[in-house]
Amino acid sequence: MMDKPEEFIPGRVPVDENANKKLSFTSDVHGNTRMLRDFFSYSLNELNCDYVILGGDLGPRGEGIGDKETVEYHYGEMMKQKRWFEEQFCDLVETFFPASSIENKKEETKKKKQKLFLVLGNSDWQINECVLKRRFHTNDSVKVCSGLGDVFVEDECIEFFFTAIVSVSNHRKKDFERKDVDAENVPEKNQNGFVSRFGNEKKFEVDRYLVNDACTRPTFAETLANLQPKMVPASASSSPLLTKVWVNHGPPFDTIGDLTHQNERVGSKALRSFIAEHQPDITLHGHIHESVLLHGGKTFNCQIGNTIVASSGNDFMSDVCHGIFFETKDIQRTLMRFEVKVGK
Repeated sequence: MMDKPEEFIPGRVPVDENANKKLSFTSDVHGNTRMLRDFFSYSLNELNCDYVILGGDLGPRGEGIGDKETVEYHYGEMMKQKRWFEEQFCDLVETFFPASSIENKKEETKKKKQKLFLVLGNSDWQINECVLKRRFHTNDSVKVCSGLGDVFVEDECIEFFFTAIVSVSNHRKKDFERKDVDAENVPEKNQNGFVSRFGNEKKFEVDRYLVNDACTRPTFAETLANLQPKMVPASASSSPLLTKVWVNHGPPFDTIGDLTHQNERVGSKALRSFIAEHQPDITLHGHIHESVLLHGGKTFNCQIGNTIVASSGNDFMSDVCHGIFFETKDIQRTLMRFEVKVGK
C-alpha cells in the first residue's frame, strides 16, 4: 500500500448556511483528451460550476500488443499511462484550472474560484496518484483525492467523501480492487492480477497479485468503517447544515450504476450498506459504462433511503460526453444528466 487516506479530525466545523454551489461530474474518460477538454469547457463556461469532479478511470486502459499475463506487459502499459498523465492530462488540467499567481492572488480572491477534484479508478494504476499529487501540490485550484479514501469539508458548506475502490472483478489491475463485505473467496477467474508500487530508488514497478492470498488488505467494508471517524459526526450541530457529496468510482449493489452487459449486478454490498446507514445527500459513480443505457437510458439516478444515487454512464468511445450537474441548495430540483458533443 503506497498511500494512506489523508488524516482529517472532525471538530467544530464552521458552516456557511447560505452557500449554493454548482457541481458537475463525469468519469471513465479512459484517456480521451478531447472528451476531457470539452467537459471542462462546458462545466466552467456554460454551467458556471464552482466544483468540477472527475470520478475515476481517467487514463488510457492499455491496449498494447503482448502477453497480458506477464509483468513485462503491464509494466509497459503502466509507464504509457504514466506518460499520458504527465504529458497530456496535467497540461490540460492546468489550462482550465491554473494556480493562483502570487501577484494577483489578492485580486483573484474577489472572483469566483472554480476548482477541480479528482480521484482515480480501478483502471488507473495507483502510482499515478503520486504523480498527480506531486504535479498539483502547489495548485490551489486542484485537489487530488486519495483513492483509498479521502474525507474533507470544502468552503464551509460541503463534506466530500472520495474512494476509487471497486469490488473484485476479472480486470487485471488490482490496485483499487478489494474483497467486498468479508474475506469471502473470489472466483478463480477474478483472482490473478497485477499491482503497481515503488521499488528501489523510488522506481515504479509492477508485481503479480493473487486476491485470495492477500490477507493483509482490508475489505471494502473495513475501508469504509476506517473512514467513518474522519466524517463530521452526525451529532455535531454543523452536520445537518453540510451538503454531503460522496464520490465513489464503483457503484453500490443493485442500483442504477452496476448492471453489466452480462446481466450481472457487480456493485458493492458494503458500499450500499454504508450509504443506507449514513444517508449522504447524493452519491456519484462511474465504473460500469453501460448500466444507465441498460436501464433504458432515460434515468440515471435512484434512491437508497433518502440518498440520491447517480451514475454518469459515460462511454469514452462515444462522440458524446455524459455528465451530471446539480446545485447544492436544491439537488432534487436541479439534478440533471447532460451531454456534451466531443469536438475534433
